[in-house]
Amino acid sequence: MNQRRKTLGLGLFSLLLLAASVAISYAALPSAVGELELATTEYDFGRVPNTGAVSQVFEVRNSGRGPLEITGVSTSCGCTTAQVASNHLAPGAATDLMVTYDPLAHDGALGEFLRVVYIRSDDPRTPETSLTIRVTVVEP
Repeated sequence: MNQRRKTLGLGLFSLLLLAASVAISYAALPSAVGELELATTEYDFGRVPNTGAVSQVFEVRNSGRGPLEITGVSTSCGCTTAQVASNHLAPGAATDLMVTYDPLAHDGALGEFLRVVYIRSDDPRTPETSLTIRVTVVEP
């Protein structure tokens, strides 16, 4: 009877050990996550007269296997604004990022300007990415 209890106890212990190993292995598997991808990371508006704003649309894509949430968009200067059409992207989906540069924000200043748009998301590998904007403001 004692031998049978030992065998049964050893069997239960082995089963619990196997279950724990499977649980740990499953927890270690990478989960499906979203991945933020920009179609381009630099854009040059070229020569722009200092009479009004110019805009350009860029593609933001989720190239990952899980959902992606865009958690914020900001710019390096008040002369530049940026807005995404959708904050939630399914795997493989894309949205528009509208970027507007307004030369009137600098009281008619002329010359070359460089601005940055920052896009933040829940992408664990790249939580923030950026788009660099260049523009040469000229007289009309």
